[in-house]
Amino acid sequence: MKCYLPLLLLPLLGATLRYPYHPTPDSARLLTLRINGQPVATDTSSSRFFLGADRALRLNIVRADDPDGEGLTIIIDRFPIQAGTYTFQEILSGRNRDASYRFGSTAAYSKSCPDNPGSVTITGVNPGRHWLMGTYRCQVCESGRGGRRLTLEGTFRYPVEQE
Repeated sequence: MKCYLPLLLLPLLGATLRYPYHPTPDSARLLTLRINGQPVATDTSSSRFFLGADRALRLNIVRADDPDGEGLTIIIDRFPIQAGTYTFQEILSGRNRDASYRFGSTAAYSKSCPDNPGSVTITGVNPGRHWLMGTYRCQVCESGRGGRRLTLEGTFRYPVEQE
């Protein structure tokens, strides 16, 4: 028989057992960003996901080291508020789906690339709590000749605000 008395006395001594925090599926504000494979910290208080009255979904992912900056913005026009993959190659179909990135003096756009593969995959929608879950990936090119190509990707479970 094991003695659990020492564990019961821990709170009386001001000590508690620590467990790692595991957010529940109902929590939001989980956001990751990688640029060319390198992780970049995000600012979850400045980042915003907006759904406009015209059903355009705008993801604005802001870097932690530049909370007042623009960061990455992805626009998906006519978002049906359902799980699915929304790709940037559909720009020519009349739907506005593109990405832009600004950090310091770097300005890059998906439309600046000769080929602008990118997508947002929505894997979960919680209409009661107003959040979306999924992944994003896009390529943007610095504006001007000979600009670098940047691959931005990440995951999210994030609240959506009405615009």
